[in-house]
Amino acid sequence: MVNVFYRRIHVEHKNRVPKKGPVILAANHPNTMMDPMLVALLCGRNPHFLGKSTLFNTPISKRFFRSVHVIPVYRKMDAEKEMGKNAQVFEKCFQSLEEGNALVIMPEGISQMDGTLHEIKTGTARIGLGAEVKNAFELGVQIVPAGINYSSPTEFFSDVHCRFGRPIDLSEYQDLYEKDEYEAVYEVTNQIRDALNKLTTTVESSESASVLRNLKKIYKMELAVDLGLDEDLTHHDFSMTRGMADAINWYSAEHPKLFDQMDRRMNRYLAKVEGLELRDELLSTVQGKKTITRRIIGLAGVITGFPIYIWGVVNNCLAYRTPQIVVKRLGFSIEYLSTIKMLSGFVIFALFYTLQALAIWVMTDSGLLTTLYILSLLPSGRFALFYHDTMQRYRQHIRIFTLFLKRKTLMYEIIQERMALITAIDEAKAEYMNRLEEEPGSNVGVDDTEA
Repeated sequence: MVNVFYRRIHVEHKNRVPKKGPVILAANHPNTMMDPMLVALLCGRNPHFLGKSTLFNTPISKRFFRSVHVIPVYRKMDAEKEMGKNAQVFEKCFQSLEEGNALVIMPEGISQMDGTLHEIKTGTARIGLGAEVKNAFELGVQIVPAGINYSSPTEFFSDVHCRFGRPIDLSEYQDLYEKDEYEAVYEVTNQIRDALNKLTTTVESSESASVLRNLKKIYKMELAVDLGLDEDLTHHDFSMTRGMADAINWYSAEHPKLFDQMDRRMNRYLAKVEGLELRDELLSTVQGKKTITRRIIGLAGVITGFPIYIWGVVNNCLAYRTPQIVVKRLGFSIEYLSTIKMLSGFVIFALFYTLQALAIWVMTDSGLLTTLYILSLLPSGRFALFYHDTMQRYRQHIRIFTLFLKRKTLMYEIIQERMALITAIDEAKAEYMNRLEEEPGSNVGVDDTEA
């Protein structure tokens, strides 16, 4: 289901996850059930999980979550009177690790989609160290941090980037633990927090997260071209976004007033652009390298792909729109949107596809045609989404051309405002880069080689 929901799932450093033996996978948690499912899919293991006790409130959900090896955790906010059961939770985790399993834990303890990394709780370190203590530090437990980064976390057919960090070998903390248990837990927790900071594109505040979103819209292509990364932007997207996040954290601390001014300028500019139903990226004077041959191939693809697009729309439109209506009617919080969309979509698509296949079988009385029809449904639906996105770009180009003809003065004002904004961002970037050069030991803006 996860592979179908997302367009691209990119994973890096999967080799850092031990193929066997006890390991704790500690991941950030912006997107509820999607996060542990992605870690389980990408880690190469068949892990056990920790999950909040409210997941076990009904007989059906209890049976399901137990079948996929979820261990309930009793949080104060959910089950204050049952928190005494957490002693048993630790024992179950110890047992799971002693059996050589992988254990997925979200050390933030809560899922919030605000673009920040929340306080890392000590439970992950306590479970890992506790299992080692119980086995005289001979168990070999490692903690592998996992950073999950979504291009658009609630949207179908968006992208995910997952990075696994360097394993934290808990046997190295034996001497410290025997000397000071709390200090050892504190040190391991800090290691997890520092790694997740490097493995994710999170920032220090929700206000900074808003600035990062706007900066990616306005400046990502300019930065990619400046760094010579525009030919393979998808591969370098994480590193660029992490660098922008580090720069934003620094700039907001060093120049808070200028930071607020920049935030307001970007918001005003984007409000004008979006008010005209335009996308900023197409107003950029820097579009990356696209040869005439690639443009011709793209146009040919638009022409020849139109029949497939129509087939995909006709056979998938109702099934595609229904989960969106379900989510809107039920009014879930943003952290649950993608999970509900995926789960309801799985049921709805299965139902629609079954009914459509039965209809084709009745009309044709042919098993071969019905099979071919079924095999065409999902690929044509995914192609229809890709085709729609491509056509939106062509429509944007036409709209920009039309606005230049009808509202030339307004468009020139917007272009000038954008150029002034880019100049201001360039100046801020130059100051930040000079700061990095002056502090050789700084790791701000670097990749996760140390994480």
